[in-house]
Amino acid sequence: MGTMKKCAFLLAIWILCASLAVPVFATGSSGGSSSADASSSEPASSGSSSEGSSSSSASSEASSGAAAPGDVSAVDSLNRYKPSFEQELYSQAIYMLNLDSDTPIYQKSPDVRMPPASLTKIMTCIVALESGLDLEETTPLKAYIQNELYNLQVDTLGGIYLNEELKVRDLLYAMMLQSANEAAMMVADFVGDGSIERFCEMMNEKAREIGAKNTNFANASGLYSENSYTTAYDMALIAKYAMENDKFVEIVTTLVYTSDPTERHPNGILWTSINNMQKPGNEDYYEGLKGVKTGSLPDQNIRNFISTATRDGYSYLLVCLGAPAKSPDGIAYQNFLPWFDTRKLYDWAFDTFEVKTLMEAGEEATEVAVRLNWDVDKINLLAASSFSYLVPKETGKDDVSPIPDYPQIIDAPIKKGQKIGSLKIVLAGEELGTVDLVAAETVPLSKSLYYLDQAKSFLDTFLFKFVLVFFVVILVLYIALMMIRNHNRRRYKARRRRRRM
Repeated sequence: MGTMKKCAFLLAIWILCASLAVPVFATGSSGGSSSADASSSEPASSGSSSEGSSSSSASSEASSGAAAPGDVSAVDSLNRYKPSFEQELYSQAIYMLNLDSDTPIYQKSPDVRMPPASLTKIMTCIVALESGLDLEETTPLKAYIQNELYNLQVDTLGGIYLNEELKVRDLLYAMMLQSANEAAMMVADFVGDGSIERFCEMMNEKAREIGAKNTNFANASGLYSENSYTTAYDMALIAKYAMENDKFVEIVTTLVYTSDPTERHPNGILWTSINNMQKPGNEDYYEGLKGVKTGSLPDQNIRNFISTATRDGYSYLLVCLGAPAKSPDGIAYQNFLPWFDTRKLYDWAFDTFEVKTLMEAGEEATEVAVRLNWDVDKINLLAASSFSYLVPKETGKDDVSPIPDYPQIIDAPIKKGQKIGSLKIVLAGEELGTVDLVAAETVPLSKSLYYLDQAKSFLDTFLFKFVLVFFVVILVLYIALMMIRNHNRRRYKARRRRRRM
């Protein structure tokens, strides 16, 4: 019976020790990293966070639109502002892009598929220019091309005769200035090595390369086909890409061009641009506008136009698709309605927007608490770079809502200019980009505080708690054994006394 009591007593002591040890171990295993790494034997060379972020919402990944020092930020930002005349616009789909910052400022049904019409020729021209073929070579107007155009009763032509040979360079001007359909098909036949279908494959491959995922070209001219479609957004990508080609820009900004002499045209063929908005003196002329292409499909009641314009150092690209060619009564409009939309939207953009600096480099943004220095308990955080963005002219710094993302406490040593966090620039509830936050001054490490902190950190470590509990258990077991031993001695002595009696 005595042995049973001893075992029960020891079991009770073990349960008591275990109940003391469990919360200690649990704290050590789930507490995460401490404010200073106990495994470090030397002071950290840069500041390290000792607590959580100051804002849970600000701890998300920084925006990819952060501006480099002095640069204009570029972040996709559709429909932030709408013109008051939006309901008066004729075009069914519109996409307007600021080219300086690559920032969309207005869109209307940008992803709705529409017939590209002769905007197709933009891609035809680019594929030809990038083909690597000699544009000074000549190619004839083949019979199958003439027959197809005759059967379709196409009247937008460049005046080229059957079997008449022209240089490919001249054909590019014919199709881009006067929208000559036979010229576009001749270029496709030449670059496609006798196959317009192969050339269309090249066009679609290029579209995918540019990022135009909702675009397909079934021909090189833009004549109507159910299998030819694009979107305002895709055409903006294509036109922007094309306008980065100097030869393309030279072609589409030419107003009048004469081909080299041919057998049928000893004085060459004269082609005139049908883009009236870039013709000085024309009633539709818009100063600063250049390029790029018109497109019309009267039977489908479709008129398209893409252009660029520059004024006072600001440049825009504008895509207008699906303006009507006829009135609801079926009467053809005498005016090219996309030009009305183009004029209004450019006037609105130039009058409304400008690039403004919303955060200056070195501007004080916030402050952060500092540990491990006797003399400094907080430092200022400054914007590492300036941040500029295209905004309405009346926008001021007071309209910006900066959201900081930085540690609540930072450990010394800290170097002046060291990145501590970041600042989200928010306008009207929309994040425009981010700016890095850096320390305004250098803060040295107070070594006495550092070693005290290391000691404190060690006391909070799992190892220390384990050793402490281990010794407590050993001590309790030792005391328990001593108590049992003394108890047994007393009983032994008592039995001996009883035996002697």
